Amino acid sequence: MISIAGSPNLTQFIAPTAYIFAFVSCLFAWVRDSRAPRRRQLVAVLAALEAVLLLDVAFHGRWRLHDLLENVAKASNLYAERAGRQHVALGIVGSVGAAGIGLALVLFRGRPGSSLAACGGILSLCCWCVEVISLHSVDTLLYRSMNGVMVVRLAWAVCSLMVGFGILWDTFAVRVRARSGKLPVEARPA
Repeated sequence: MISIAGSPNLTQFIAPTAYIFAFVSCLFAWVRDSRAPRRRQLVAVLAALEAVLLLDVAFHGRWRLHDLLENVAKASNLYAERAGRQHVALGIVGSVGAAGIGLALVLFRGRPGSSLAACGGILSLCCWCVEVISLHSVDTLLYRSMNGVMVVRLAWAVCSLMVGFGILWDTFAVRVRARSGKLPVEARPA
């Protein structure tokens, strides 16, 4: 859990603040798009993802999973051979992430806000997996500090901001298109 003891630093607040912004943006879009079930599905998935990521950062869930996997590898005498498996796992994460982004861009063609939000959610999941896999050479880059802020926290924040701004962009863009008469009557929000 995030400690408030001692002096708070910027790194501790960047990711949670971005998660809260994305979650609240999704809630806003959920309420505003009450008559658009397809848009609400994306909003619901992204809101759930942001809520889970907020809980994860608060309770260090990814590190608990990492430690569990590390202990299993040590107990099975596989820890010394982990680098090859980590490379394969990172390759799978990268491939699945790229495929997910490609699919999102196709599914949400013509809706750049939804595309941005979906890609932000996919990248968030990829970042989470990369931290769980924890390859030392990748960790060296992720946990480097830039002006007192870790690179990984900036990545988390950017992904969540993509979700939040993307969802808001899509919500307001639909309203503008509906008022201009470019949407069919049944697709127009109230």
